Amino acid sequence: MTDFKNNSEKKEIFDESTSIEAKDKSPEKEMKKETEKEVEIKTKNHRVLLERYDQRLKDLDPELITPEDEIALKEAFIHAKETFEPEELVSWFTVKAEPFYRSVSWKVLLPFYEELLGIVEKKPGPESPEAAYVLNGLAGIYRYMGNYEEALGLFLRALKIRENLPDHPRPETGDTLSELGILYALMDRREEALSFYTRALETQKKFLSPKNLGAIRTLNRTALFYKGLEKPEKAEECFRRALEFLEKLQGQEPDNRVIMGYRSGTLNNLGVLLSETGKLDEAEDRYGQALKLQEKVYGSEHPQVAQTLNNLALLYFQTTRYEKAMILYTRSLEIMEKFGKTEHTGFATTLNNLAGVYVQKGRHEKALELYTRALEIRERVLGPEDPDVAKTLNNMGELYRILGQHKKALPLYTRALKIYETTLGPTHPDVGTTLNNLAGLHESMGEYETAINLYEKALDIIEKEYGPDHPYFKITRNNLLGLYEKMERSWRR
Repeated sequence: MTDFKNNSEKKEIFDESTSIEAKDKSPEKEMKKETEKEVEIKTKNHRVLLERYDQRLKDLDPELITPEDEIALKEAFIHAKETFEPEELVSWFTVKAEPFYRSVSWKVLLPFYEELLGIVEKKPGPESPEAAYVLNGLAGIYRYMGNYEEALGLFLRALKIRENLPDHPRPETGDTLSELGILYALMDRREEALSFYTRALETQKKFLSPKNLGAIRTLNRTALFYKGLEKPEKAEECFRRALEFLEKLQGQEPDNRVIMGYRSGTLNNLGVLLSETGKLDEAEDRYGQALKLQEKVYGSEHPQVAQTLNNLALLYFQTTRYEKAMILYTRSLEIMEKFGKTEHTGFATTLNNLAGVYVQKGRHEKALELYTRALEIRERVLGPEDPDVAKTLNNMGELYRILGQHKKALPLYTRALKIYETTLGPTHPDVGTTLNNLAGLHESMGEYETAINLYEKALDIIEKEYGPDHPYFKITRNNLLGLYEKMERSWRR
């Protein structure tokens, strides 16, 4: 009996321990199942919310980005991080960030790119194609924020990754080369800029298609680079090559809105160049083609349309077709006002230009009203010491001189001159033209000696920059000669 009892007790103890063990494990398993279920629910919720914000971010127009769109991107990014693996997250963000990138929303994008870089450096790794994408985007932001050295380091890291990938060359390699071309141009390292543009184009031409327009972007960038170097023939050649490529691509996909958008932009850029080089008839034709495409892609009321209207209006102004210029400038302003673009440098420029039309038409009060609005916007947006502020000050000073209100004109010219000398340097051509205007004012006031001194300073600056055959030099020289003749006639009396 004793042995049986002992065995029974042992059995009971064994059973109890088994029972206790089973109770200990069962809640853990249940908790694990609940956790997995919770994760599944949370992921599903993130996916639902992401889809909602994705709809808000669909087909955004870079010209019309709103604060609500920026909030939608921030919210979408939160949910995308919880929904996608790093590789998918980069692909998703590259697409969603693109309109914000084109709208120069640098402060909005910067924290996303910085966070994304930390994510992809952990997985899939610092040498992955995804890391190169993020580095390239982050470098572009630093470049446009003026942090050139930081941007250069990031671009070069992205380029090295892309060049070391097994399927090199890739179209993305050309994109980084092209971005480096812009950066070196901004850093005034011209030979390097041109070298990178050339390398970029060689790569991008191999992948040119309706879905890959990298070569078009690089040709436009190279054209603007040559334009800045005052090599209009080379710039024109690049624009025309880009148009040839675009026409072929549109032949493949006639209704491709992206291709039409690039064509209209390139036509507009070529129009500006042709206008500046005196080929006004062809410039007018190119602007007309650009407008037709823009209205087809964007509609008749869009900021892109307003920009081309502005350029064509300037051409009409230059060819003394003031009524046509006034109509187009007014329409451009109406479009920008409709889309809330009134606190914008482009809006101020149009106001400034339209004021010039009213001066030519003798409507001085209206001109003064527009110049005043343009000045206020430029001072708010650009700051009181910006060269564009000086341009409007110059124009207002000239208007007051025409009206004989010399005391009002003098401080405007003087302030414009100080801004130019401070920001651009004492030998800049804009200093020369302002000296010419200030000299004309002193001449109008009968202060001939002061006027002569200012005309001579202006001539010296303009001749060094443009040479003796330039129209600005001839205008200033004729002003000085005219003053000498006036003084001689007064002596004879």
